[in-house]
Amino acid sequence: MRVAICDEQWLFAAALGSALGRHAHEVVTTTDRPQQLLDDALRLRPDLCLLDVVTGPPTSAELAERLRELESAPFVVLLADSRAVEARTMYDRGLADGLISKACGFQTLLTLLDAVAGGGRAVEGWSAADPRRHHAVVDALTVRELEVLQLVVRGYSTQQMADHLGVSRHTVRTHVQQVLRKLQIHGRGKIANAAAAAGLVDVAELAGSRHR
Repeated sequence: MRVAICDEQWLFAAALGSALGRHAHEVVTTTDRPQQLLDDALRLRPDLCLLDVVTGPPTSAELAERLRELESAPFVVLLADSRAVEARTMYDRGLADGLISKACGFQTLLTLLDAVAGGGRAVEGWSAADPRRHHAVVDALTVRELEVLQLVVRGYSTQQMADHLGVSRHTVRTHVQQVLRKLQIHGRGKIANAAAAAGLVDVAELAGSRHR
């Protein structure tokens, strides 16, 4: 498979290109400049473009859209940090055929590239949380409510939260009720799952340091 790579960290892009070349892929271009990738894609006709989220010009979204317009449009796979909401948004919009976190292993990347080249769509290393839901909840919660949410997930009692925040138990209960209302759930016991689903907390990470 003929692959083009664009990452703003050129050394990373070059190392990735070398690794792919050792696994029967022909890397036709490696660059840290989005416009260069677009020019090379037009000239060299790669089968697949592997991109990080780039600031441009053009931006990642603009680059993906313009690649889609080429006569011989390549598949587009985003290789990005799993906190890059823009990457998930691009995948959900159909601007990318694949999405993989940079935290994934190289073999996982190879498997995903094969899946995409076979005509499928694939995601690896990303939670199922919808980034639009994440933004809606973050926008709705105040800074103090976000703090209360984190304390609830860590297992703090009402009194412990009051002591930690320096407020009354009544104030804590008010904040918790606001969090429940904005997460659209009933019952404090459901906060952790709802927060994880909205991408607000990493429950697995919190479990390792759960407050007793």
